[in-house]
Amino acid sequence: MEEENKQVESNHVRFSDLPWYDPNHDIIVGGVGGIGSWLSMLLGRAGYSLYLFDDDIIDETNMAGQLYKTSSIGSNKAEVIRDSINEYSNNFSETYGRYTSESEASPIMFSCFDNMEARKTMFNNWAAQDDRSIFIDGRMIAEAMQIFAVLPGNEDKYIETLFDDDQVQEQPCSAKATSHTGAIIGGFMMSILSNHMSNINLDLEFREVPFKTTFEIPLLTFNTET
Repeated sequence: MEEENKQVESNHVRFSDLPWYDPNHDIIVGGVGGIGSWLSMLLGRAGYSLYLFDDDIIDETNMAGQLYKTSSIGSNKAEVIRDSINEYSNNFSETYGRYTSESEASPIMFSCFDNMEARKTMFNNWAAQDDRSIFIDGRMIAEAMQIFAVLPGNEDKYIETLFDDDQVQEQPCSAKATSHTGAIIGGFMMSILSNHMSNINLDLEFREVPFKTTFEIPLLTFNTET
């Protein structure tokens, strides 16, 4: 067991002196599709213990934008990502089905859902915790993204971004998701978490944790709002 722990720690040697490094956190990821599949792999590489929620089954259409192999078609998304994380980074991850109001919460939570109802449910569970730290919500279409990073005190501001699912403008099935956009947003969400953890670990607010981050690929425009 001791030798196994040494092997896991060696995976982190290249970044273990960075101010954000602290793998002793449990993180919940809701939805491991177009955003969450990429994000979960990055979180796993950073050493976090992950609790993955998704009851969807992988199908052929998921090959366009999600981090799955064709051999995984027909399998549960969360279970496949868990196995990939264990293979690529050898850290702990566990899987669950659909996220509900009865599901567990943790101080650090990522919403990667494709519907507003699930976002609301996860956010309400996060907001009910006295020790809440950060809630990061990613939203994506084929060539654009939005990220909302909610810190304690910003809850009302985030609630203003929520709406009913029937108000969402439906995109053509052939213009919904791309792998590179999913990878980009996953990387940005991981970067926002690393900034947040740096600020906590050093007890200094010297890294940016913007409330809203947007990126448009056609014009390569990147914007943040506090």
